[in-house]
Amino acid sequence: MTSTSCTDLDEKWYSEVTPETYFTSKESINSVLVRSFTHWRWYQTLDRYRLQELTTDEMATTQKGPHFESGGIYKRLHYHTWTPDETSISETWRGTGMGIALAMESKEDLANVDYERFGYTNEIKQAHQMQLQTLIAYFYLKGLDFFGGMPIFFSTEESNIPRSTAEETFRHIEKLLLDAIPALPLKIAGFPEDGLVRRAAAATLLAQLYFNAEAYIGKPMFEECAVICQDIIDGKYGSYRLDENWYGPFHFLNDKSPEIIWSAVSQNAKYEFNWFWDRFYPYEAYKYFNIETGASNGKHLQPSLKPNGQLYEFKLGKPFSKFHSSDLRKKPYVYRGSMNYEGMFLMGALTNPITGISALGVEEYKGQVLNMVDQVAQFKKVGQEYSSVEDLPSTMSTGEENSGIRLVKMPQPNIADKSIRYNSDYPVIRLAEIYYMLAECKFRNSDKEGAAQLFNQVRARNFPNRVDPNPVTVENIDKYRILDEWMIEFLGEGRRRTDLIRWDAFTTEEWWDHKPTLKEHLKRFPIPTSAISGSNILKQNPGYN
Repeated sequence: MTSTSCTDLDEKWYSEVTPETYFTSKESINSVLVRSFTHWRWYQTLDRYRLQELTTDEMATTQKGPHFESGGIYKRLHYHTWTPDETSISETWRGTGMGIALAMESKEDLANVDYERFGYTNEIKQAHQMQLQTLIAYFYLKGLDFFGGMPIFFSTEESNIPRSTAEETFRHIEKLLLDAIPALPLKIAGFPEDGLVRRAAAATLLAQLYFNAEAYIGKPMFEECAVICQDIIDGKYGSYRLDENWYGPFHFLNDKSPEIIWSAVSQNAKYEFNWFWDRFYPYEAYKYFNIETGASNGKHLQPSLKPNGQLYEFKLGKPFSKFHSSDLRKKPYVYRGSMNYEGMFLMGALTNPITGISALGVEEYKGQVLNMVDQVAQFKKVGQEYSSVEDLPSTMSTGEENSGIRLVKMPQPNIADKSIRYNSDYPVIRLAEIYYMLAECKFRNSDKEGAAQLFNQVRARNFPNRVDPNPVTVENIDKYRILDEWMIEFLGEGRRRTDLIRWDAFTTEEWWDHKPTLKEHLKRFPIPTSAISGSNILKQNPGYN
């Protein structure tokens, strides 16, 4: 289980370090504890994001001129034609198993340490044990979501065991969390989040398990989820509240946001969570941001508009159009200094209103100010290959360098404030998710009014003077309004595929350049070819043989 690691250790040196010789101080205990969290932090990044976002109606990485064909991986994810050989799938399988192995190994090592010898209480030891147990549960939960039933290990001495059923995996996760929650520390009001597991985080994982139980094991457990969510809101698991501002959970000081329940830490020049910078923005976007580092012009919101400017008719997707025009987030991102900024998108002409400097095109719009559009089409070919915009196709293969609105959820400072760049922690769980889970549970229990009130409590902060021009109501709440609410609040936060599957919309609905597949097996990814070829016992998921 531990044969693959992020660190290549010298074999002779490693063989000389045992738990008896390594644990000599509190610092050595803490270093073993946080090693598993380092891997968990890495797990929040690229490959899992691709599987959760690029397979859905939110994001796309279109081919832009000669860029981003990448062997067709982005198209296969979008069209749901992936294979067991995809790197993102194999890395997610490997990373999931590695997360379980690392946390289990650290838990076993720390179990044999005499904490009192180093001035720690046995209560702290138990809390450390249960933090690692919660991490094990977290990785099993992700494995269940991505692949279905997982091999269930009870110690690092086991190897090459078969996959358990989805039901068995579900019950294993449930027991791990139920046992861990009482021993975990509560959050103390005023203390910043530091990436470690507190009681509310583990409780949220259990709520997520129940929330998606129908998709996982065919048994709805929304009532069980609702109880946990209400307890979290009521403070049973620690002191949390919704942030007053929409940007609070993503701000440079978001570790102090009262809404953050669990976050992956990030700090400039020390431990930077920075992968999203390169993947979203045009090549010269750094000129607009007034900073020095370029980007690769990859991911963007799927378009709301046809090439001729008309709104698409399908119900899902069209993310930018789902934001009301008065929404405080639906503005160009502008950093105004001293950690203050506004807006959440790169949209329209990319000329910085403060510096006057523009991001220019380097491909189709070389030397011109880039104008980011909520469309995907090769407008430069009008008059050459196409007679008018009415003739332009809009597909994964027909993007340009200005195609698609770009999301700026994690803020970027200017060069003068470079020292705070990447100081925003990555929010993994925030209280708004609890409100939305409880709202959906109430809707499914025929309490439309209660559901609407919960959605609107979060929505209010997104509008001037907290006056929402389009609140959720008993009359307008339905499956599609709820999916829209999940989309606009959690846009780009790596959860969309799970939400679509829970509503049976992942394989049955249409969105931009994507037709329903009507193939149930696509709700789970295949076990990678590399994993099966290295084992004589792992079985493939149905539909991928």
